[in-house]
Amino acid sequence: MELAILFWFYKEPEICKNRLELLKKHNPDLKIFGLFGGLQEEAEEYQRTLGSFLDDFYVSPFEDPNYKWIHGDLGILDWYDKRGRDLSWDSIVVIQWDMLVFDSLKKQFAGMKKGEIFLSGLKRMDKETENKWSWTKLDSQHRADYEGFMEYVRVNYSYEKPLPICLFILEIFPRLFFDKYLTVKKKELGMLEYKVPTYAEIFKIPFFEKDVGIWWFQDVPKPLNARGQEISITYINSEIRKKGGWRIFHPYFKTWR
Repeated sequence: MELAILFWFYKEPEICKNRLELLKKHNPDLKIFGLFGGLQEEAEEYQRTLGSFLDDFYVSPFEDPNYKWIHGDLGILDWYDKRGRDLSWDSIVVIQWDMLVFDSLKKQFAGMKKGEIFLSGLKRMDKETENKWSWTKLDSQHRADYEGFMEYVRVNYSYEKPLPICLFILEIFPRLFFDKYLTVKKKELGMLEYKVPTYAEIFKIPFFEKDVGIWWFQDVPKPLNARGQEISITYINSEIRKKGGWRIFHPYFKTWR
């Protein structure tokens, strides 16, 4: 499997540079492709600052911040359709600008095969999660989108099971997923954290499952969360000192020295 990195970023150029230095240190054999999702007028500045660390630099055409948040999958799909399909890789690891990586990604995902997909926090929807999760709970402004998506996949793909869901923090995609996803007519319906795993299952893309320490409403510290709550430096240092401790953390908003 030819693994590569898609570095997804839109702000804090000096922090992005720091993250790329860490990625290069621990993954010197992997190509790193840049997906810039920030303001179009700032793209040249970012390319000047970060270009030497990247094997390619692509500027996303989407500008609405809310759209890019809820439909980040479509930003990545656009990258694949317009640029990524012509680059050399079998599987692409999506690394966000506010993620710390302290190990070889090949080592972290040893045993993953070409053609498999990895989605952090993958699980099947249950009533407890549905009633808590802001994208699905009954009093949420997003509930109608969730119900509309379930109806869409039921009618168009005969899919009637409880949805597989994930937290879109750390992902590895095979090319086949993107090729299949491009065939979906209503790609904007729903939210990426249930859209992506549901379509992967519909497309019969095999899941690679690994515990990467995802926070799903637990009362204990976890290395990866989608809440925007920064991981403490004390916790990070304690883990990287441990043999077999966590090596990937999100989010962290400062330069790592």
